[in-house]
Amino acid sequence: MSLFGRLDDLAQSLRKAKAARDSDKKIELPDLDEQEILEDLHVQPLMQGVLPSGEVRIFGKYSESEINELMDWSGIFHEIARKDYKDYHVELQYLSELDQRILIRWQSEILFHLRLKLSHFRFRLNPGAPSKKLLYIDWLMTRHPLASKIRAERLFPGQDMPGLGIFNEIADFVFNLALGVGAKGAFNIPEYFHDAVLFHRQFRFYDPAREAFFRALIRDLRRHGARRISNALAEGRIRDQDGQEVHWVPGEMIHLIDPEFGDTIWSQDYFTRIVRHLKRIRFEMVE
Repeated sequence: MSLFGRLDDLAQSLRKAKAARDSDKKIELPDLDEQEILEDLHVQPLMQGVLPSGEVRIFGKYSESEINELMDWSGIFHEIARKDYKDYHVELQYLSELDQRILIRWQSEILFHLRLKLSHFRFRLNPGAPSKKLLYIDWLMTRHPLASKIRAERLFPGQDMPGLGIFNEIADFVFNLALGVGAKGAFNIPEYFHDAVLFHRQFRFYDPAREAFFRALIRDLRRHGARRISNALAEGRIRDQDGQEVHWVPGEMIHLIDPEFGDTIWSQDYFTRIVRHLKRIRFEMVE
């Protein structure tokens, strides 16, 4: 089988995703300038991850050379080289079935850190829907130590330096990993609002109430920009329609590769529930 999985499945998924986006168009999601965060990112039994020879294989399948090939094909290496990094290398770590890591190291710095696991996701809001094997992005971080120094207030919560701005390439890489291990998609739980903004290009919150909460933040506060919104949430400076303090509460965001199952989860009822929630909530930022 091709190293990159069934690309015809991916193409079909993209067509289905377009149809789902048409449903999205019925719900206004005002534009939020993503440029300021573009560069910032913050189970079941598996095959043996460490072979008797000592070689590490991610999910018992992907060797270091195969991970390198997938990263190259996804454009990650091209983008890193464009930012003047040379002599970097990929490192695979298998700590347990539930903790497998892919890193890119450069000198004494970590440029890229991805922690993954496979999990059977239970679709608790869809009675009767079978659980599906999904790739769980447990941790994702990129760092750009060669970037010009910026003031601390220009960083997002959780950052010690700017990121690499390679989210699209990372998404391609992750989706191809998922295809290769037979997963039906991927999910993550963004720790911060600005992480969710990036992931929302390819993912949706599984809970329509959480999706509506996220959309309402953008609808009502987009003039402040993603950095100020994320900081205000962390500092307790967002108020709802009742004047109550609002905080960011992480929730599962999902991307489904299986188009038929995606139609079940991202149903008309899902979008109807979002609209209902959007009508009930409103937010403002206080200084």
